[in-house]
Amino acid sequence: MTNYKFQTSIKLVLLVFALSMAFSVLWINSTIISNLREGNRRQIEKIAEFYSELLSENETNDNELNDEELQYAVEILIPILNNFEFPIIITTNLEVDEISYGDIYAVSNVGLSYEKNTEQYIRQIKDMVRQMDSNFIPYNITALDSNGNKTVLLKIHYGDQKIIKTISMLPYLNFGFAILFISISAFGIQLIRTNERNSIYAGMARETAHQLGTPISSLLGWVELLKDKMLADKRNKILSSMKSDLARLSEISDRFSKIGSRVNLKKVNLKSLLENVTMYMSNRLPKSSSINILLSVEKNITIMGDSVLLSWAFENIIKNSIDAISSKKGEIIIKLMEENDEISLLFSDNGKGIKRNDWKNIFRPGFSTKKRGWGLGLSLTQRIVRDIHKGKIIVIDSSSSGTHIKINLPFS
Repeated sequence: MTNYKFQTSIKLVLLVFALSMAFSVLWINSTIISNLREGNRRQIEKIAEFYSELLSENETNDNELNDEELQYAVEILIPILNNFEFPIIITTNLEVDEISYGDIYAVSNVGLSYEKNTEQYIRQIKDMVRQMDSNFIPYNITALDSNGNKTVLLKIHYGDQKIIKTISMLPYLNFGFAILFISISAFGIQLIRTNERNSIYAGMARETAHQLGTPISSLLGWVELLKDKMLADKRNKILSSMKSDLARLSEISDRFSKIGSRVNLKKVNLKSLLENVTMYMSNRLPKSSSINILLSVEKNITIMGDSVLLSWAFENIIKNSIDAISSKKGEIIIKLMEENDEISLLFSDNGKGIKRNDWKNIFRPGFSTKKRGWGLGLSLTQRIVRDIHKGKIIVIDSSSSGTHIKINLPFS
């Protein structure tokens, strides 16, 4: 359990680091864009102020500024605007919807799709002006009228330069590549961990089966020897016990051998299998225990599976339920039923329960809440159910009053 807490801490640190890096990139990107926009704003502001003063002086001298002089002033302004890299449109002081061709005095660094003097051209200009004004307040070029009051003659509409649009896309690209990289990395790591876990299971299973095979063979030899050398009554009693233990050892060896190799599935009657498991576990409860293991089966259900491995999986769940029951009177209920075109097995007990954060952890190899637990029982159970029988096993509910674990298995 300590190991999983350490892993969780590492994941949390990596997540915080990743978020910090992401927000740093966003902050740097936002700062660069803000500085560029501020520079553009200042340039437009200076141009508007300069030409406002120029036109005001001209009108002061002549008391009138005609359209030709205004157009001449704009023509002087256009070469300056072309030096900028951001789009600029200069119009008269009219609402956007009222702008016509004669109200457009200058267009710079703007990609237009239509020819001048066409309705499509005017419509495109209006759309661009609306877009510019939604992002930036236009600057006014003013002049003094005969009464000395400022009059707005022209409006300078401007937008972002191409480099800003490119920079503004970088965070999305960075996040996209980061998510893609993290996803591929997570998938790769998960695949490696799965392969490692499978290798550990297979190696452990084969080694255990090998180690058990030698003493089993030896014991079988001693059994044959005892048949000839001991008195019948005493011999038969010892032989009966030895045969029972040997059968159990053979079953354990068979289990580990199958968990580490490819399994050939056959027809299995789940009702009979559960009855045998329930009887076996009930007979091995301590005499002082008052735990009842109850089986509720709606009808005979047959699936394609491996009876040895399924028995092992069910026994592991029942063992954990027995360990979780601290009270003298305990109850373990097993229900077998058909549900949504699947076979459902529900294991319920009145034990101490499982913490919500550990509902998934209990199926991970090495995780155990017991002081002397290896954390392999439920992990092997999940492997038997999910990987070998293509089913699912989950904790559907757990509290201080008990735990409910559900297994779903396909019919075929």
